[in-house]
Amino acid sequence: MAGNQNSGRRKLPGNVHALRGNPSKLPSHEFNDSGPQLKVEAPPCPAFLSKDAKAEWKRIIKDLEILGLITKVDRGELAVYCQAWGDWKKAREKITQLEDSGYVETTPSGYKQMSAWMQLANRAEERMRKAGNSFGLNPSARASLGTGQVKQGELFPNEQADTARKYGL
Repeated sequence: MAGNQNSGRRKLPGNVHALRGNPSKLPSHEFNDSGPQLKVEAPPCPAFLSKDAKAEWKRIIKDLEILGLITKVDRGELAVYCQAWGDWKKAREKITQLEDSGYVETTPSGYKQMSAWMQLANRAEERMRKAGNSFGLNPSARASLGTGQVKQGELFPNEQADTARKYGL
């Protein structure tokens, strides 16, 4: 039985297709019509994020905007990533402070188990990885964007290309 509309690879968003250098050689009108086009624009940072999460937001938002990977509707996904990063940082700092007891703790019955701080760090790391994949914030996610190709020389300064090079894209 043949596949249906849900089988096969998903279409890439137009900005990601363009960032990859148009490897399929599609005319620009075909890959730009792959869905609703949203304006590349940095959303405001949510006030409820922790101090560390806000710092992470400020660190990456401009680069995501330059790369064309963020719009206002992506606010929630980026907030999840940033808060997970803040939670992970806090848990890792506590583990470092507790030294060996930050990794393993002993139950009242004498069994050894992973500490609560280590469990929190691991869960935050999982959340961070899942949300970060949406924005190419780790090497495997960047590889799926397919931006590691040979680039054509540039005649004029290109802020988007400079930011891509900064992240190894």
